[in-house]
Amino acid sequence: MRDRIEKVWQKTRFFVNSQPFHEGLKITIAVLIPVLVFTFFGQLHHGVTLGIGSIIASTPDLVGPYRERRQSLFINVIVIFAMSMLTRILPFSDFFLGLFMAFFSFAACMLTVFGIRAMGIGASCLLALFFSLTLTHESSHPITEALLLTAGAIWYMIFVLVLRHMRPYRVSQQVLAECAYKIGSLLRIKADFFDANTAIAKTHKQVIQINMVLNQRQENVREVLFSAATEKQFASYQYKQLTFIFATLMELFERINASHHDYYQIREKYGHTKVYQVIPELLISCAQELERLTTPISLLKSPKNAIQFTGLWDNAYAEIIALEKQEGGTTIVLKKILVNIRYVMQKIREVHRILSKSEEVHDHSELIAQKERFFRQRTFSWPILQAHLNLKSPIFRHSLRVAIVMLIAFVITKALPIFFPDYIALTKHSFWIYITIIVILRPGFSLSKQRSIDRLKGSFLGGLLGLLSIFLITNSYVLLGLMLVYMLLTFTFLRSKYVYGSFFLTAFFLIAYYFFTGVDDFGILLLKERLLDTLIGCVLCFLSFHLIFPTWESDSVKSYLKNVIHSNVHFLSICFRKLSGDHIDIADYKVARKEIYLSLAELNALNERILNEPIYQRPFTKELNDFSIFTHQLISYAMAFTHMIDHRSTLNFHDEHERLMNKILLKLKKTYALFETELLEILPLKSSVSRSYVLNQSDELLIKEQLQLMLGLVEKLYHNSLDISLLAKRSL
Repeated sequence: MRDRIEKVWQKTRFFVNSQPFHEGLKITIAVLIPVLVFTFFGQLHHGVTLGIGSIIASTPDLVGPYRERRQSLFINVIVIFAMSMLTRILPFSDFFLGLFMAFFSFAACMLTVFGIRAMGIGASCLLALFFSLTLTHESSHPITEALLLTAGAIWYMIFVLVLRHMRPYRVSQQVLAECAYKIGSLLRIKADFFDANTAIAKTHKQVIQINMVLNQRQENVREVLFSAATEKQFASYQYKQLTFIFATLMELFERINASHHDYYQIREKYGHTKVYQVIPELLISCAQELERLTTPISLLKSPKNAIQFTGLWDNAYAEIIALEKQEGGTTIVLKKILVNIRYVMQKIREVHRILSKSEEVHDHSELIAQKERFFRQRTFSWPILQAHLNLKSPIFRHSLRVAIVMLIAFVITKALPIFFPDYIALTKHSFWIYITIIVILRPGFSLSKQRSIDRLKGSFLGGLLGLLSIFLITNSYVLLGLMLVYMLLTFTFLRSKYVYGSFFLTAFFLIAYYFFTGVDDFGILLLKERLLDTLIGCVLCFLSFHLIFPTWESDSVKSYLKNVIHSNVHFLSICFRKLSGDHIDIADYKVARKEIYLSLAELNALNERILNEPIYQRPFTKELNDFSIFTHQLISYAMAFTHMIDHRSTLNFHDEHERLMNKILLKLKKTYALFETELLEILPLKSSVSRSYVLNQSDELLIKEQLQLMLGLVEKLYHNSLDISLLAKRSL
């Protein structure tokens, strides 16, 4: 019971110090301040308009490089001003207004070409358009409304930049803590390999899924940590702490993934022994200690508790020795596992010591000097956009689809009050349909489908929560406090867990309008309208995906597979050249390792999306899943191979090893040719003829064994890729 309470408390502290919660708190405060100030002067409507401007301005304000955030906020202010002014001053007829909406919907969606932040600016443009059309107050001049909306965006920009200046490392600390927490989750999943009640194949899939999330977290850390610092910040002790912790976590992550074994054979041979039960306890203990460090990392403060797994490893090792004496055989594989766990424990202790300031911070200036290589640079140019202005581009097809659906939605909002006078006659908030469309409709079918389900569930259940809150809570101050809590949770979850964001948004919206109107049954009418508009928007999105320029995720599987294979070849070439005697820069190795994990994470994300597509669009689901498993195992073996090279100074290779390495690379080149007509260039390995000494027999067998394991996996990858290629052709 005590452990459960401690776990709940630890998760609560992690959530309160997490980046999504702080982002939600930041947006909530930025929205509330102008509302409260203008309410004090009796201008509630002006305050609400400023608050809406702040909400719109927050759309592209995502985690990432500080320079990009600052630029996007400034551009967003200009976009909001231009759109709100155009909407209010141009004398539109219904016909031209519909075309205006369709054109800017297309233009805003095409910004997706430049990345998710640019897509957020496009969404801000459309939100400014919708709110300008539907929320104009009768007593206010249209120009005043446009200026107030823009002032809200300017206020949000200033508020965010001031916060960033006051706490320059806060976001870095939070995303680094999230990364550490997910590595702890990876350790917990690894422990399931030693649980006799858990299927090993299921655990393999979970490892791949958590690696997909982890790589996104790591990319966030790289972007925030390596791109935001000035020369002065580079020299600060806080920045050195953060870079040291990140480098240590990456070494920890690499070792965890490099420690891959034949878990079926281990379970069959040692599943009945006590040591088999001790290993998962050790892994879970490491996970707990790492998770306990997430709060000190997010605050960059010394941990209050000391490391608590002292003695566990010695007990496990004693069990292995006892097992050897009892059964008389060798337990080398169990000893290897314990060696890896000891390394994990050592790295966790290093993070603990650096947070406690009891250890000198290692110099990572060689990585900082090449920091631009560790995150993807975004460029904005006309040729990039021009390359997507054709029907072969999924983004172009998506943009056309959104424009057509918006035009249809506009016609529906104009026609429904004519044929059904009760519709919208009471509340007149037609923007719900438009917002539903821009929130739900995505370039891929899978995400659009999931968003539709999340929005419907969130709107219905959130509406019930809002109505219950209105009718059961009679104290206005308590209801107001509850509304603020819903508001905070809305902005906390809206980006990370949309179903919860939609749930709290509906409840918050109903209570807010109840305060504005004071009519008891207004909430029911508003809920009916929101549910109906949401349903109309969802139906339009669903039909559009099947009827208007359909784009399926399975169509792009070849390009993702090609990227993974290319990254495999590049990473293995570096590993093999390292053994052959070539000098390999540490930054080259780490960049190649990053690229292979990112490409695999993107493939796994694609596979998850394909699973939600119609069954006739996914003929190779099993083969794609096997490809991910084989690739993950190949990366693990390659990392273990590199680790072995680094820790044996006299290790080298001879002709047989060179033949195996070339065979691996050539087989991968042949696999690449299944998806790409252009030949893949492979740098030749340094010849072994110039070597002046010969390996001892144990080293020779060790290298040969590792290379043969990798060759076996590459053979599986080739046949698996051949199956995918044939199935993809058959489905056309």
